[in-house]
Amino acid sequence: MLELSPKTIHTIKNTFHVIFIGVITFELLRKASFLLPEDWLFFLTSDAIENFICACIAYGLYYFVFRLDHIWKKISMIILCIIILLLLASLKDYRIHGTTDFKQTFEYFTSSLGISLLFYSGIYFINRLEFLNRYKMLEKELNLAKAQLLKNQLHPHFLFNAFNSLYSLSLKNHPETSDYILKLSSMMRYLTDETHLTKVPLHKEIDFIEKYIAIERIRFGEDARITLTIKDSDYSSTFIAPFLLITLVENAFKHGFYTNSKDAFVNIYLNIKDNNLLCTVENSLFSKQHFQESNRDGKGLENLKQRLQLLYPKRSNMSITTTKESYTTQLKIPLSNEIV
Repeated sequence: MLELSPKTIHTIKNTFHVIFIGVITFELLRKASFLLPEDWLFFLTSDAIENFICACIAYGLYYFVFRLDHIWKKISMIILCIIILLLLASLKDYRIHGTTDFKQTFEYFTSSLGISLLFYSGIYFINRLEFLNRYKMLEKELNLAKAQLLKNQLHPHFLFNAFNSLYSLSLKNHPETSDYILKLSSMMRYLTDETHLTKVPLHKEIDFIEKYIAIERIRFGEDARITLTIKDSDYSSTFIAPFLLITLVENAFKHGFYTNSKDAFVNIYLNIKDNNLLCTVENSLFSKQHFQESNRDGKGLENLKQRLQLLYPKRSNMSITTTKESYTTQLKIPLSNEIV
């Protein structure tokens, strides 16, 4: 459902009531000018009177009867409305056939009752627009809150691994420890300053990935088989929900490099096609690890799937391919040209 501002909803409601009441009133006055005072019975049983009475009943039910606290008062008012419609149906039957017949009167009654319910439905819907719109806004805010919670769950997990790596370097008095700290500081600034937004520039997310990879290169050495391929595309004016890609990258390093195998590798490929970001992350997989897709989907990937459902429902796609030598995750995310 389309979200509307309170001012727009107020305008729609007032316009509906003015037009609806105006049409009913105009038709009533038009009939009165033709039929009064010569033919009172024909006027009282005309469609204009029927629509007027049905509209009055509909407004009365919505704004008065159904808001009564006492149940017996509600029942009494509903019975009164039924009696009014029955009297109208009886007069109409008498005017047309010169007598009253229960079957014919009942048909006229059900017709008037249907018109009343139709009018009531229109009044109910137009007045519920505000509540439906408020529900939609609350649902959106709830989804954003869920996404923020899932995102916040990822941050401690990432920082825990990063500080473990820093601790390992410090024990070895690694010469690039200071560079590691500087890059990690830059990444933490991104986490605190940018990711509270629903959308961030894609180039900042890519820069975050590049710093992460640079940190891992320091840890595993420049000869480590780590590749990041970014196909030439315009990333300057596209936006993405933050902290999505790092989950795949971190997961690849966890299961590809943290095994301490000399044959370990991680390959990352990014491309924009048809206004969609295509991200492919592949890492080595060794039979001695006995990793299966069912137990590989840990907290990180599970949180990512939930975030994708909340942020890009039915518009994103993530697939996983496992072979004896590699584990590949492919992610497709729609990009936007503005921050929303």
